[in-house]
Amino acid sequence: VFDNCSYPLSDKGWSVGIRAADPTGRKDGRFFFSLRTDRALKSTTIVAHQRYQPNSWTHVVASYDGHKMALYVDNSKFGESREQSGDLYSPYIKACRLFLLGGDLSDHKHSFRGHLRGVTLWGYARTHKELLKGHQSHAETQTPILSQWADLSEVENHWVPYKDRHNPVIVALPVPERQLVSPFLPPTCGVTVCDNADVALSYNQHWELRAEKRLRYRIVNICKDDGSDPTVSLQQIQLQHQALEDAFRPYNITLELSIHTIYNSSLQRRFVLSNCHIAKVGNRHCDPECDHPLTGHDGGDCLRLGPCYNWKRRDGVCNPECNSIHYDYDDGDCCDPEVTDVAKTCFDPESSQ
Repeated sequence: VFDNCSYPLSDKGWSVGIRAADPTGRKDGRFFFSLRTDRALKSTTIVAHQRYQPNSWTHVVASYDGHKMALYVDNSKFGESREQSGDLYSPYIKACRLFLLGGDLSDHKHSFRGHLRGVTLWGYARTHKELLKGHQSHAETQTPILSQWADLSEVENHWVPYKDRHNPVIVALPVPERQLVSPFLPPTCGVTVCDNADVALSYNQHWELRAEKRLRYRIVNICKDDGSDPTVSLQQIQLQHQALEDAFRPYNITLELSIHTIYNSSLQRRFVLSNCHIAKVGNRHCDPECDHPLTGHDGGDCLRLGPCYNWKRRDGVCNPECNSIHYDYDDGDCCDPEVTDVAKTCFDPESSQ
């Protein structure tokens, strides 16, 4: 649902679909739920932590109750956010809302290519309990605003073609076979195998799973070419190893440590930020996990935009005030190894430097 009255394209409204998490925009497709109320300065997007499974049916639910938005995939909550609040839109511009199925207002993005079994739009936020049990506590007093489920035979009477001016094709598909889910895979709402309830319960119920175990792990320590300035000192490694042994000894787990040293001055100068995906740098949105001096404060997204005069751009000098996504990183000067130390000034995620 988008604002159809504004002359420029607006992201006011909400959308549910599949978005590529890969920077190229072609890989790692995941379900997402994006929403922006009329009074919000920017939109909020929830992205699933797992990629979608092709050639299989998936039940996707997006919910917003005026204070909290949530995304559910196959009845499992994949994420929630409280960044948005208030009504979705003002009643004065209710007529400006356009409901699109299978795409958005953009002419540059691909529309949905796949099968859609149905769509239901409710006028209230359904709870997670309702989704799990399948009952409708409001069913006696409230019906869906829109419900086209399993029967799209009269689609031409309820929908108006958009963009390519073609109605969707109705096809009959066989009932898919139930997929075998490995118990050693994480559940849909989990991240690791330890989030699998069956695995956790089995570990507590069977003593043989708690027999003595030996785990080997390796520390990769990076230093300069001459061996100086290591990432961590030998004393730090020994203290950390002792702390790990003390923590895991009550569970009959012992640790065997090996150290691998890499002598590389160029690599040693690099900096690794956990949870900061390269696609988040310079995406015109301040991501706190990427807000660090060595990323140019999220490629300039977390900095207050200052003046960058045109005569300073592409002048053979990396100008700090121009080194952001808004000025194309000084038109490439800040990622040119012949101009500057790219290890300290190159924040462009698309640069080879």
